[in-house]
Amino acid sequence: MKHREFRYVGEPVLELNEQEHAAFFMNFQRSILLSLEKRNLLTASQRECCLLELEKQYRINQKKATSRIIT
Repeated sequence: MKHREFRYVGEPVLELNEQEHAAFFMNFQRSILLSLEKRNLLTASQRECCLLELEKQYRINQKKATSRIIT
């Protein structure tokens, strides 16, 4: 998955399409997991398991979005 950064700089947020929203949400969840690991509330292996599950869900949602566009 391509790494993307989103930063809020205080300006109005532009509307995101479905794919951009999914990428933003994925990165937001990833940052939460990394924060939990940094604060020793999650181990590295727990973080990895969670990331694998998130990526699996992301791929499933991408397939659904693609099929909606095609039909």
